[in-house]
Parts: sequence; structure tokens; C-alpha cells
Amino acid sequence: MKYFTIILLFLSVFNLNAQKNTVYVSPDGNDKNEGTEHLPVATIEIAQQLVKKIKRNNELKDTVFVFLRKGVYRLKQGILFNSEDAGTKNSPVVYKAFEGEKVTISGSVAINNYKPLSKDHSLYLKNPDIGNKIIEIDLQETGLNSFNKLRLSGFGGQEAQRSYALRELYFNKKPMQLSRWPNNGFSNFTSVVTDKLDSIELTGIVYENEHISTWKNEPNILLHGYWYYLWADAYEQVSKIDTANQVIWLNPPYNHYTFRGNHPFAAYNVIAEIDQPDEWAYDYQNKKIYFYPPDDVKNASLELSICEEPLLTISGTQWITFKDICFEMGSSEGLRISNSNFINIDNCKIHAFARDGIILNGGNNNTISSCEIYNLGRGAIKISAGNRETLKKSGFIIDNCHIHNLSRIDRTYTPGIWVDGVGTTITHCKIHDIPSSAMRINGNDHMVEYNEMHHVVTESDDQGAIDMWGDPSFRGNVFRYNYIHDIGPYATDKIKSHAGRAGIRFDDAISGNWIYANIFKNCAGGNFGAIQIHGGKENLIQNNLFYQCSAAISFTPWNRKFWLKYTEMSVGFIERNKELYEARYPKMKKLNSNMNKNTVIQNVFMQCENISLRKPKVVIFEHNIEINGKQELTDIREVVNSLKNISGDLKKFKYEPIPFEKIGLIK
Repeated sequence: MKYFTIILLFLSVFNLNAQKNTVYVSPDGNDKNEGTEHLPVATIEIAQQLVKKIKRNNELKDTVFVFLRKGVYRLKQGILFNSEDAGTKNSPVVYKAFEGEKVTISGSVAINNYKPLSKDHSLYLKNPDIGNKIIEIDLQETGLNSFNKLRLSGFGGQEAQRSYALRELYFNKKPMQLSRWPNNGFSNFTSVVTDKLDSIELTGIVYENEHISTWKNEPNILLHGYWYYLWADAYEQVSKIDTANQVIWLNPPYNHYTFRGNHPFAAYNVIAEIDQPDEWAYDYQNKKIYFYPPDDVKNASLELSICEEPLLTISGTQWITFKDICFEMGSSEGLRISNSNFINIDNCKIHAFARDGIILNGGNNNTISSCEIYNLGRGAIKISAGNRETLKKSGFIIDNCHIHNLSRIDRTYTPGIWVDGVGTTITHCKIHDIPSSAMRINGNDHMVEYNEMHHVVTESDDQGAIDMWGDPSFRGNVFRYNYIHDIGPYATDKIKSHAGRAGIRFDDAISGNWIYANIFKNCAGGNFGAIQIHGGKENLIQNNLFYQCSAAISFTPWNRKFWLKYTEMSVGFIERNKELYEARYPKMKKLNSNMNKNTVIQNVFMQCENISLRKPKVVIFEHNIEINGKQELTDIREVVNSLKNISGDLKKFKYEPIPFEKIGLIK
């Protein structure tokens, strides 16, 4: 009996401590409540205050849980987490969905009031059959009080325009298409004209398609194009349309690269071009949205993103976890994390934002794991962490994340994952359906392993699924055990490649990195092989399998004069850190020697049209095996297993089997 009493006493104390360290939140709660399971508060902001109260009372002795009960938490403004919200190593703070419940933090408002398109509207008069299916939404009824023109940027666009938020329309959680002409592919402008107004130089593009002249009275057209380079997209605002001379005049300031004729563009937010389901347009003058729904609106959710800040801003704090939460529908970014340590984003869904999913600047040992990140206007994860002056690693980890359907607004240099700095690990991710790259890797000592990437670089030119660019001191990066396949456009109406598309591209002097035991299938296009090295040296390409690639490895050699000229921009950094970098990367002692000398060893080439393109004589090319059997194996597992039949030759050249079964998402 005494022991039983002791156990009951222990359990009651344990339960009391658990209650002291637990806060409950529910959309049905009340912010005047105590935050208990039966009396939850209503908002995350009040839950933050209760956590701070626990800390002030010196009761932070174990993990603090903030349980979010099922439902949607709508935010008009983002929530800030700072040093006052921090946990500790022994007492982290965890915000998570209550067991088995679906929790959503949303930056949208529900739209319940709409009406059929007026029969007097020009869009209805143009085509009554389509007009009968279009609804109009009065934005003044949503509580919004600012109605400005749409402004977008793109990679080549003006920096200032990248800060503009974009309100978007969502039907059943799916982003709808801002009206586009043409519906698929691009049109081309023929030439560029200029004029002057006072001291301002004006630019216009000459068009041939007379249909464009019908847009003369449209209030807010955006043109998206690859105006000069096929790797640099940008948006331009239409000033006016001169129908007599067939010139679209554009509003300055213009994109960084200017214009040249016969380049592709498409028009957005043209009200008159709403002609298929999913399309919508914004009329800032009349404060309305016109929308052609894909299905019956009465039986669907219709929402407009309005939060113009990241839903969560996490700054200067540590030891906080967000788990099992869906973040969705903001007109800016999803989460922004800066100068914080031991922040964990675990098993969350992050989707339907106009910009990036998660941006991380500074800090150490932050982790993004088991998340699905998709349907974004830009990229999924953007990291700048670790110190290149000291080569101190960030300790950041991106693990087991499914990243897909990105860059629907800014189309180039908005990859699935962008990394700057030192020492980030990217492992077991699946990345696909992106017009540009899956990953952009800048810096040193990053580890990219066990990832699957496919159907990326579907629009942009001169890119790789994994892309590096521009600095001969970006060294020590390891790319191993990745499966990269089916790179390039789905359809023939996409932009034709001028340069090429690759599985891994080392562009402009990238040197001293290791590509080991990867599988490349159908991932070479244009002038590029599955691996493209442009001017770099001292890279090791080892133990990879190339299958059904038009070319396995391509090179664009540089002479020493060009190398010296190009690397001038890096000399200051390299000289300043010479001792550290030469100790870490001994080959940097001969930075300006060994031009184009890369090593290609112990690789297997199966059914590739070309083993190499433009290979310099100095490349070390040894102990590789070429297999040209006619049998086509559709399952890559069969291809990997087929290598067992020639195990003798593989063993002779010390080829190591690639652990295909370990690649990709961990289920």
C-alpha cells in the first residue's frame, strides 16, 4: 500500500510539472483563458506570452510544449519569435500539432462573397460562353484597404521590385494562374526601339501579333520574358501600347540585362485573356478580381493570400521546434530564420507562398527535416550560414524533404535549395518540377548525398540540376550517392537551349570538388553533358554511373590568360585567407596552374552517345568502362543490378556498387 501511494504521488507530481510546462491553443479558444487543455487560448501570440511567463517563474526545467489544436489560424501579420521566446538545450520549446490533429497557419482570408461577371463587362461581351463561367470578387469586401499595381521582378529584374508582396488567389489550396498569354509557351518580339521623355530614356518592344493591339486599354499588364539571356528572366510593366506602330512601351526602370530582339516573352494579368479554367486577373482600378474557376465555387474553398510578411520570423533565438504544422498561403515568404541556433522545422508542410518557403540567414545547427515544400513563387529553402573567412561549418541539415513545383513566378535562379557559406548537409531529399535548378551550391565543405532530382531545368537555359558558379575558392564540396535523371523541358514549346542543361554544372572556375558514386540518367542537353565543367580544374569525377545520356561529361576549357582575368574578382578574398585555404585545400597553392586538369576515373558509361565533349588533353581519364548494349532497361534498379554481370571488370577498376536503395526519401 505504501509503494502504491508513493507511485500515485510521483505520478501526480509528474502530471503537475507537465501541466506547468504545457500550453494549449485552439481556434475555438479564448485569449483570456489560462491555456490549459480544457481552457485553451485562441492565438499563438498569447501562447508565446504564457511560455515567457513559465520562464519568468523559473519553471523551465523540461521541454515546454505548445499544443495547437485542429483548425486554421489565420494571420494578417506575421509572428515574431526572438530571444525572449528561446528555450535551452535541456528545456527546448516545441510548438506542435496536438496528436493526430491537422493544424494550419495561414496568411489568407476566405472569400465567401462573389457574383457572376456583369453582362456589361467587356470580358463577357467578348465571349458570353466563357463570361457565364467567370465570377468577380469585390476586394473591398475582404477588408483590404490598399490596392496598388502588381509589381514583380524575376532574376534579372530590379532589386526593389523583389520586395513587393503578391496577393494570390487559391482554389482548394491550389494557386490559380494569373491570366497568361499565350496560354502555353511564349511569343517573340522582333526588335527594340527607344525614345526620350525629358531626360528619361524609354524602351519599347516591337510585336508582330496584331492580337496584342486589343490590349490597349488594359490597366496593369506585366510582361515576363527572357529579354537578353535565356538564363535571366525578368518582369516589365507595360506603360502603353502604340497600336499604330505595334510597339509595347515599358515603364522604367528596366531589367539589368536590357533587351535584344527575337527573344521570348509572355503577358500576365491581361483581363481580356481570361479564357480557360484556373485563370484570374486583378483590376486595381476597380478593386476587383475576375476569376474563371476550375469547378463549382460553392463546393470549394476560395482564399486570397494577404499576409505581406513571413508567417513566422525567428530572430536571435535558439532551441525552438515547430512540428506537424502546415504553413500556407502568404503573399511573402513562409518562414524567415536569422541569427538563430538549434531551430528545428520538423514534419511540416510549407506551400502556397508568393516567394520562398524558408529563408535562413546566419546561426548554427538548424535543421529542416521531413517537410514537404511546394507550390511556391520562388525557391523552397535559401540558406546563408557558416563562415568562409574561418571555414567554420554551419551545422545546418536539410534531411528527408520533398520539394517540388516551385518558381512559378520568378523562373530562374530560384532553385529548390540555395546554399551559401560553409558546411551545410543536404540528404535524402526528393526535388522535382522546377524551371531552374534543384540546388545552387556556393561556398565550401557542403555535403550533398542520397538525394533524387528529376524534371528540373525544365525552362531555363545554361543551368544544372545541381549548379555551382563563379569562385575558384568554392572547394571541398562532396556530391555523392545522388540519383539525377530526366533533366530538361517536358514539352517542345519551352525555350530551346542555346548553351545546355546538365545534371551537375560547375560554371566559371569551380574547382576542387568531388563527384562520387552518383547515377545520371537522361540528364544532358544542348552542348552540355550530364556533368559540365566550364573553366574549372582539380575536380574529381569518380565511380559514377552514366546511363542514356547524350553526353556523359562536357568541358569548356579556359586558357591561363582568361583564368587570370576572370579570377581577379576573387583575388582579394583568396589573398586575405591564403594561409587558411592553402592548409585546408593544398592544391590552392598552385591556383594559377594546372588549367583544365580534372580527373575522371572508375566511372561506368552505359548507352551514352558521347562519353565526353571538348575534353582537354590534360584531363586524367582512366579506368572507366563503356557499355554499349542495345538492351534498354526502363527501371534504373535493373540497370544498377545489371552491373553485377560484369563484376569482374568493375572489380578490376575498383568500381564500388552504388547503394541505390538508400537514395531518396526515407519513408
